[in-house]
Amino acid sequence: MIRLLNANFTRLKKSKIFWLLNIFSIVLALFMIYTGHSNLKQYGDAVEVEQLMLNYSTIIGIVIAIFTSLFLGIEYSDGVMRNKIIIGHKRTNIYLSNLIVTAITSLFTYIIFLGIIAIIGIPLFGSITIPISKLLMLLGCIFVTIIAYSSIFTFIAMLISNKTITAVVSIMLVFGLTMNAMICFNKLEAPKTIQEATMVNGETKIEEVPNPKYLSEIQRKIYQTILDINPAGQMFQIAGRTAPNLKVPPIYSSGIIIVFTGLGLILFNKKELK
Repeated sequence: MIRLLNANFTRLKKSKIFWLLNIFSIVLALFMIYTGHSNLKQYGDAVEVEQLMLNYSTIIGIVIAIFTSLFLGIEYSDGVMRNKIIIGHKRTNIYLSNLIVTAITSLFTYIIFLGIIAIIGIPLFGSITIPISKLLMLLGCIFVTIIAYSSIFTFIAMLISNKTITAVVSIMLVFGLTMNAMICFNKLEAPKTIQEATMVNGETKIEEVPNPKYLSEIQRKIYQTILDINPAGQMFQIAGRTAPNLKVPPIYSSGIIIVFTGLGLILFNKKELK
């Protein structure tokens, strides 16, 4: 396992996609700071440093999908995977070493983003406005969800031998998860009542009426559960600080990690390699 990890990290240092990922995180952090500073100067809008830290989480799934599909996809296209097995490495160790590298890289790029926001944002916009314990809890939830994302996309990359197909499937999946999260979120945010205009004696009368799209209690529980299980849904709730219970997302993320890693190991050990 250690030899595999060393080889993966050595290849990572030479990987263009890895350095592009880090550059993207730095540029995104600087862009958010610049946008926040511009809004502060022009409109006087208050900028919360902690919110800048959380915003990246809503799109990080796409970043992880692209990195994993390209970085791990090369192992099949260049024959690296086959060579590892030929020289005696166990398939379980190969799978787990790739998962570990993917997860560490994904966490590392997010930490770089946090560092830039903290180093420049705090002197510029002021200190963090929420309790540090709350911020650490939010960041902890994001870290676990990042690992969950990594387990999903590692699963796809290790079972699909074609790099292009891996990238397409991973990106389509993450967009699908994002769309599902937005739909569930909008359903849950629907108001109980809406304004309805009616004509009474030639005059327009506006009154509050029950919203037919407002979910029942059972429906709300179903949609909330779907949102909690979905990694993109977790990120939307964490970034918006709307999660009913911050203890729930890490539990579902841990379940995703266990399920996809366990299933991935079983299927990868049975996979025929050309």
